[in-house]
Amino acid sequence: MRQAVIAGMLLIGFMLYACGGGGGDSTSTSGSVILFATDDMSNHKQVITTINKVQFIKQGSNGIACDVLTTPVSIDISNLSSIIQLINAADCPSNIYNRITIAFDKSIKLMNRDNKTETCSLVSYKDKLNQTNSLQCDGSICSLDIYEPVNIFANQNNRFALDFDLKEFEVSDSSSANCSATLKVSPLNDFQFDFKKSRGYKEGSSGLVLNLNTNAKTFNIMKGNKTFTVDYSKILQENVDFLLQFAFMNNLSVNIESSDLDLKQNRCIASAIFIKIYGTVSDLNSKDYTFTITTQNNKIIPIDYSNAYINDHVGGDLSNNVIVAAKLKTYDGKTYSACVVEVTDMITED
Repeated sequence: MRQAVIAGMLLIGFMLYACGGGGGDSTSTSGSVILFATDDMSNHKQVITTINKVQFIKQGSNGIACDVLTTPVSIDISNLSSIIQLINAADCPSNIYNRITIAFDKSIKLMNRDNKTETCSLVSYKDKLNQTNSLQCDGSICSLDIYEPVNIFANQNNRFALDFDLKEFEVSDSSSANCSATLKVSPLNDFQFDFKKSRGYKEGSSGLVLNLNTNAKTFNIMKGNKTFTVDYSKILQENVDFLLQFAFMNNLSVNIESSDLDLKQNRCIASAIFIKIYGTVSDLNSKDYTFTITTQNNKIIPIDYSNAYINDHVGGDLSNNVIVAAKLKTYDGKTYSACVVEVTDMITED
């Protein structure tokens, strides 16, 4: 039996604010919940988990509940080492909730630095003081209840965060059948949330490009019931218009980085935009640092990886017929330039 330790952390932050932004309607009885995710670091190249549901509950005679997330989202948390990622948006009745329920897939997928993939099962975590976060699993889905107050005020910004800490993966040398991962969850206060921003974490999001306006340098993305406007006029990337048009025409999701997300106006100033694509490598030319990706829908994309991040991502494992994830940053009219290329068989939505 060998042991691999994940030092990574998945953070889900709930930004609670009034409907309508700005001053809002003083008679409003609901607020909006903005869901984020982030990670500190990871000893694995990929750590993929699927969050199926997040719900706030007010226990008692009223039995009020609010669904913050109901559509499953798969996240590679190893990609979020410097990003607080926008996941979803939903409206909740103004109230004081006293329980948070989170449901996610029992299995979690890992890829280590040697590109070996394993599927582990999540199990309950118990710390040195014998305190535990107990998972309740039914088939392939596990749920976790956290009893902490969550105040949602109308016409006011509120924040709440949850810290997901993945601990001690137990992996069998001969088979991944005995692989298990413990999951610890604890709440973070406003100061701890701001501390991550003070360490240089940027806010980010991903989504399909809507209402692209290359003259105004703006487009929209949807998260749950909210439309967010992205202003990319400050981006220094070359030919970003072509990159966005490519995403728009081919129904591809873009990844957006920004210093701050204005939750009053649902708007952000982008500092970088990328497209993440998955596909099979062909025509690999290691001398000129080029290859071709054929996507799952048979889109053929020429790639230049001469400026791609190489450590633990591109090397001897890159060859024809392998599946890769490529992060595209520019287009020169002939080829798309990748800043990251990962050999992988695990596809995520982020």
